[in-house]
Amino acid sequence: MEFKKITNENLVFLKQKIKTKKDAIKFLARKLYDEGKLTSYEEYLEAVMYRETLSPTGFERGLAIPHGKSKSVKEAAFAAMTLETPIEDWESVDPNNKVEIIFLIAVPENEGGNTHIQILSELVTRLSNEDYMNMLLNSKTKKELFNNLDIKEKKEQIKEEIRIQNESKKIILAITACPAGIAHTYMSAEALIKAGKEIGVDVYVEKQGANGMVDPHTPDIIKRADAIIYATDVAPKNTERFEHLPNIKTSVAAPLKRAKEIIYEALEVAQKQGKGDYIEKSSDISYCEKSSWKKDVKSAILTGVSHIIPLIVAGGMILAFAVLASQAFGLQELYNQEGSWLWQLRKLSGGMFRYIDGSSIISIYVLLTS
Repeated sequence: MEFKKITNENLVFLKQKIKTKKDAIKFLARKLYDEGKLTSYEEYLEAVMYRETLSPTGFERGLAIPHGKSKSVKEAAFAAMTLETPIEDWESVDPNNKVEIIFLIAVPENEGGNTHIQILSELVTRLSNEDYMNMLLNSKTKKELFNNLDIKEKKEQIKEEIRIQNESKKIILAITACPAGIAHTYMSAEALIKAGKEIGVDVYVEKQGANGMVDPHTPDIIKRADAIIYATDVAPKNTERFEHLPNIKTSVAAPLKRAKEIIYEALEVAQKQGKGDYIEKSSDISYCEKSSWKKDVKSAILTGVSHIIPLIVAGGMILAFAVLASQAFGLQELYNQEGSWLWQLRKLSGGMFRYIDGSSIISIYVLLTS
């Protein structure tokens, strides 16, 4: 993707003296409107501010990517700026993030999710590269910042060629996936790949996000791999491909802070357990993608069930404690006395079950996993 096709020199700004998130978003939104990318500044701004209430758009190392889809957007575009003084209170994945470079994305509502996803994922991927990020931050003029948007570091290309040629290295696979499906998925992937390069391990990451399965692991690389990392907050898809590999599981955000440590853990598991014989499955990735809607439903239900089961268990334990306490200490009267602490415990457990049919949930879980 060429960024120059979806922005221009009039939409990039250097060292702006803006002190708050809202002022930064309003400034860039106004510039998009002035440049003819929007039919309504107010309508688009409302869409962006609503998106801000859903989840953080700040990430780490000074980056923020607010975005919004609206009928007021004529064509996909973005505006960017660096700040003279970092904004410290921008809600971010990294709580210590101090925002100093901002990209505001505008996408027409009728284009669905694909355009928004492609731009956001490409931005996250490139800006996860520290050299690329520093190159943008150190730009001296608007023209230089604009031209730097599509420059790829030659040394990174050389490293990639060497990595592909050197097949004697350990190979670690990974799958990243998060409920939202984009930012964390791609940032975690880049963090693992970068950490792998630094410690001399080949890391291949399959991103399972809102854009489908990106960079799926091929049968050849699965056969050669030593272990797999599941960095996911939702149930990963098509895991039967990796049954022969030792694995470790962690959250999708974990690699952002300790990618090297996670890779070392995977190497340790690979050394201790070893891998089994790889048997290539009859169905390939493309087939899995075509018929994945059933598995998507199953995955979504299982993810929900995994969050509900702890509530069922907690409700049962609280109820059991209330019953045992009343019987063991002769507190039956207190147990039935409205407003007492024992009565409130009983009601708490009952309230947890009121909206959750535990037997039905367990039946569904057994049915789906059988």
